[in-house]
Amino acid sequence: MPNDIETSTIALIAKAGEIDAGKITRDTELAELEIDSLALTEIVMEIEDQHDIEIDLNTAEAWESLKTVGDMIDMVKALAAAQR
Repeated sequence: MPNDIETSTIALIAKAGEIDAGKITRDTELAELEIDSLALTEIVMEIEDQHDIEIDLNTAEAWESLKTVGDMIDMVKALAAAQR
């Protein structure tokens, strides 16, 4: 399942940013992808639905913590593991 989370998260980011998923790695910075906060919010909502988790991104600190695709994947993996 951890690999599924990585694959599905990258796929959602690629779709939202209209980017080839093959060009996105864990080290890719979200800012590089030119994904605005609205698109990022939509990505987060889809991730929540796919993995039955809740991501609390209501504070500026939480948004600031998401610098790379890997940051987002790690957050999703941690929340999914906590749900088990």
